[in-house]
Amino acid sequence: MTQHQPKQHLQSQETNSNHSSGVCGKSSPKTATNFIQHFNDELADFTESLATERFWHICPLGSNEPCGLFDTQMGLKHPPIVTYQQFFSANAFVLVKDKHGNSARFHTQRKLLWSWGHSSNLIKGYLDTLKIEAAKFRILGLDKWCVPKTSDFKQFAQSNANPDVTGKRILKQNDWMTREYRVGLENWDLYPTDYYEGYLYACNSAWQSLSFSQIAIFIIEHQCTLLTIDKQQSELFVADRNWQDLDHEQLLITLNEQGVYLRGVNQDQCLTSPISMLNGLDWRPCRLPKLEKARLTDLNKGLWELWDCDPETLAKHKLVARNPKQDVKLHNVAIDFGTSSTVVAYCDQHGARQLLRIGVRDFYQQPEATHYENPTVLEILDFERFRAIWQRQTYRPELDWNWLHTSHEAQESFRNNPGDTGVLARILPRIKQWAMRSDKQLLRLTDYQGHELTLAALTERNPVRGQAMEVSTADPFDPVELYAWYLGMTINWRERGLYLKYHLTFPTKYERATKDKILASFRRGLQRSLPSTLVSQNEIFRDFEVKELASEPAAYAAAALHHLASQDAEDTSAVLNGDSRYIKPKLTDDGVAYAVFDFGGGTTDFDFGIWRWATDVEEDEGYEQVFESLHSSGDNFLGGENLLEHLVYETFKDNLDICREYKLPFTRPLDGKFFSGDEVFAQQTQAAQTNSVLLGTKLRPFMENADSHLESQVSIDLLNMDGQKVKSEISFDVQKLDVLLFNRIKEGLRAFLVELDHVVEQLGPRPIHLLLAGNGSRSRHITALVENESDEWDALLEEVFQGRSPTLVIHPPLAVNQDNLHAPTAKTGVALGLLRLCPGEKVKLINKIRTESHDEAPFRYYLGGIRRGQFTPQLAPSSDYQQWQLLGSMPQQVFKLCYSVSPKAKVGMQEGDPELLIHRLDFPAAPSGTKLFVRAIHPCIVELAAVSEEALLESDIISRMKLDLETGLITS
Repeated sequence: MTQHQPKQHLQSQETNSNHSSGVCGKSSPKTATNFIQHFNDELADFTESLATERFWHICPLGSNEPCGLFDTQMGLKHPPIVTYQQFFSANAFVLVKDKHGNSARFHTQRKLLWSWGHSSNLIKGYLDTLKIEAAKFRILGLDKWCVPKTSDFKQFAQSNANPDVTGKRILKQNDWMTREYRVGLENWDLYPTDYYEGYLYACNSAWQSLSFSQIAIFIIEHQCTLLTIDKQQSELFVADRNWQDLDHEQLLITLNEQGVYLRGVNQDQCLTSPISMLNGLDWRPCRLPKLEKARLTDLNKGLWELWDCDPETLAKHKLVARNPKQDVKLHNVAIDFGTSSTVVAYCDQHGARQLLRIGVRDFYQQPEATHYENPTVLEILDFERFRAIWQRQTYRPELDWNWLHTSHEAQESFRNNPGDTGVLARILPRIKQWAMRSDKQLLRLTDYQGHELTLAALTERNPVRGQAMEVSTADPFDPVELYAWYLGMTINWRERGLYLKYHLTFPTKYERATKDKILASFRRGLQRSLPSTLVSQNEIFRDFEVKELASEPAAYAAAALHHLASQDAEDTSAVLNGDSRYIKPKLTDDGVAYAVFDFGGGTTDFDFGIWRWATDVEEDEGYEQVFESLHSSGDNFLGGENLLEHLVYETFKDNLDICREYKLPFTRPLDGKFFSGDEVFAQQTQAAQTNSVLLGTKLRPFMENADSHLESQVSIDLLNMDGQKVKSEISFDVQKLDVLLFNRIKEGLRAFLVELDHVVEQLGPRPIHLLLAGNGSRSRHITALVENESDEWDALLEEVFQGRSPTLVIHPPLAVNQDNLHAPTAKTGVALGLLRLCPGEKVKLINKIRTESHDEAPFRYYLGGIRRGQFTPQLAPSSDYQQWQLLGSMPQQVFKLCYSVSPKAKVGMQEGDPELLIHRLDFPAAPSGTKLFVRAIHPCIVELAAVSEEALLESDIISRMKLDLETGLITS
């Protein structure tokens, strides 16, 4: 055979979802258009690697269990080592014959070799003579044969399985020599060695220190033959010569055709044909299903990655290329990028609206409703290996699932290892919240390897439309881009097609700058999920786009109203202050009034509007339906995760004695109340964050479940200030915590009704369909307050509307339809509704607030001063930009500015409320009688001017300053 230097590839040949299988190697094959060049480059690696060992296990792809043993020196395929092991286990004695015809008995239980010499005649003599004779033996290529010890000889002679024993004699002889005695076998008589002669059965212990695997290698290496005790050669050990005459390239091709790879016997390296790795193109990075052989070889299928490869070379390797242009889909994809989970929906070729599962452990398992709510989570296991590829390969980079997990599997690690601080340190939950706060709150992660990384602030890095991207080591790590890439890899799965039209939705209060940064990250990530062979086809690729479309509550309304209008009119809703019969939303020229209460993981958004048929003018424009958003608002602190933070915070406050005793830190919610001495407990350290997460895992079921069951006490390992684990007994005041949830949700509903009152006249006298959206709306407290028409709800309506409440048709959160998991639910409705609002659906979107604010988010704050102990706002959310408002006079050149994002400010907020922020403004040069004016110029920035009279506001000589309300910093 040709000295084997096949073309190969030190490769990670995974058998399961982690590397603990013991099979390892270099990197996976390049999946870009230079695949064939890569194949040729791998030949040198294969040659070099194969020369490092003579023997290699032959293993089926996807398995660590060898099916053969390859001898590179002789070019022979032998049975797997386990065959030898099984043969030794089944036979107490084996006859081993070397290539010169000499043989030895192998006592498998004791791993001792026995032989009487090179000839058929026994050797007899005194001990000294026999020692000399034994030393001359060169059987099986071994030296150091010797006269046996008495103890070893006894076990050999008295073994019932010894084929040389007849009666009590060996080879019909009674007298045998050991190092200590001449032994008479009949009665086991022991005589001095000086006076008696005996026969020699020499012993060799060379194999005693070897494993059976090493013994098998020895037998093959020395060209020995194994026979049973009846001297029959086993057919199990016949070598296969089919690979003997293959050259290097032929061997690589053969490895692929036979579906096997080579694994070093002594070194932890694997040699795999790059072709055979193609079946794992989608599985390795994302755990999408492995490719069937037909995908690589069927003329009607093929691989996008091979499209620009040489046809003759492809034919030689029996591979089929596919033009990605054939699989381009211009159907819409909608992405609801959520705080806790993200939902992806798309239109298929028949117009059906489908949901996608991202990052599930097994895509072959039966789909479940929760699979479509994809956790917005990343788990970083090996950042350095990930970064090396991510910053070098732009399109479909060769990532490995063992470096990074996302979505469901990352969430399982987060939820299933509450006491493992190492797991918590490597997980980035709530990526969307990080994107909002990344420039204000530094975040550090530590991967599984112990590598610590600090996340750079998110910036807007838009790719140039129609041009291929380039990546480099200078690119910062962007978790949003990476998460979008994972989404894109699933969306653009080769069995589904390649999608170019993406639409995102955002909460109503997101600033333009924040949305632009997130959109840029999604453009990069989604674009990188496309094959480079498509990107190079500019006439197709230029159609790729990622755009913002509608607010989250408006998108939900589009799904929910259509769904409810198409259902049978069953009494699934509550009608308040109106006709007690079920009122089904019906699209008319006058329209359906709606109000969305979207209770999500991060915030609660409100949206109020009308769904109607298009007017004649709008029909001439090509529209059939119109969604008109008249007003939007929200509660920034009423989100499921924020409520959980409050439950944790209150529980720690109730257990301060334990916290003091063990010095346990914890975190305070952004809107949490201060308490005396809290500065030593409420921290942002990793220990504090870990403690809050650990306690949060105990409280999450209490918050989310339909009942309020919670054990009154729990034993839990928390971290002290030094990061050491401390066993702590934490008590829960169940009633107090339940009341906290009830009151905070009630407060959010009050704010919602106040905002509804602001726009109720624009909605007209028609019934208003109140749509409860978001998983938070499934709360038992929402049910108790709203759906069950409680006295508390009636009191809220009376308080806000004062006897003039509109007719409210309350629709519970859309429930899961087990017969159709793609039907909209309280969570998936946003993405599915967004599909109904996409271009081509003939639906016109009118957002008055956005139009008036030139597509910027509305002003976010209530802002004013204190009068008689109560906050009196002069600016409110949605106040017009650039419009001056009088704050008041400054008798001492100082003004105490107050502001809040809480809807409570509209109905009354006392000085000292934790949601009210105070900022002292000094104007030392202002004369007596100066008045302070303010105007909103950005969602969180105001401009202030101190003047003696309003007419001077446009003067260049007055004292002005700009204040960033989010950071509290004076910007000019």
